[in-house]
Amino acid sequence: LFLIGLDTYGRGDWRSISRNMVVTRTPTQVASHAQKFFLRQNSVKDRRRSSIHDITTTADTQPIPPPSNFPTQGGSMGYQNINYPM
Repeated sequence: LFLIGLDTYGRGDWRSISRNMVVTRTPTQVASHAQKFFLRQNSVKDRRRSSIHDITTTADTQPIPPPSNFPTQGGSMGYQNINYPM
């Protein structure tokens, strides 16, 4: 509705857009939305919002060994041997 109102009434006529198109918002709210909208439009077109799912990892060529005091995994079926019968 905002874009239709922007096309119909033009940039800057927030009161008309608010009264006739986006009736659930005040002219001030429509103007604030327009300001954010135009800032996003003027930003780089190819840039997309970052997502945590876009993160890539690189394979280490030299894996880091665990510290010497790191407990080793042992025992049957992955359990540490703490004298429980299996």
